[in-house]
Amino acid sequence: MSEDKGKFQLHSRKVGALPIVNHFLDRLRIECLFDQYLEIPDPRCAISPHRILMLLVRNLIIDRHPLYALGEWAGSMLPELVGLSEPELDQLNDDRIGRALDRLFDADRLALLTELVLHTVQCFEVDLQQLHNDSTSLTLQGAYGKADGQPMRGKPTARGYSKDHRPDLKQLLWILTVSRDGGVPVHFKVSAGQTADASTHIETWNRLR
Repeated sequence: MSEDKGKFQLHSRKVGALPIVNHFLDRLRIECLFDQYLEIPDPRCAISPHRILMLLVRNLIIDRHPLYALGEWAGSMLPELVGLSEPELDQLNDDRIGRALDRLFDADRLALLTELVLHTVQCFEVDLQQLHNDSTSLTLQGAYGKADGQPMRGKPTARGYSKDHRPDLKQLLWILTVSRDGGVPVHFKVSAGQTADASTHIETWNRLR
């Protein structure tokens, strides 16, 4: 609450579940992994990419806003709980978030996720004696002209092809494996939309072994 020309102005900020979320994010060391695996940002960056990605992770856990609405959501929360200062919140926009996601795309995400899963299993003593695996098709709308299955900037990409033969939709196959103990994700992969589910099981099993 601040005083302006003899009048008081009320500034409201939300707390919500962020203290609990931040507690577990700290235990998982996700921000440290982002900082470790993302390239050193340009000194001109007003906000470091790994802190923007942490903001995105917090939002995905709590509310799941589109990128263009992320700044408004962050501005409604207590700044220190989303990891940004008030001036930084004013500079947050979907272009800046998109550039941070580009940095994540260029990082060694396989090594990052492997280290995260191994740390999670050890930190929370997850029992891996039994795993559950399933796959589901995800349909996307949009042009995605470069979604042709060819490598992009040295990274593999999956071809978005609808099994329903609809040229206006792109489709990917999302393969996820979780532990029976708590349903903790331990492995995932995205394959081309026309991939038959049954063809993925042996590869997934061998990788998990």
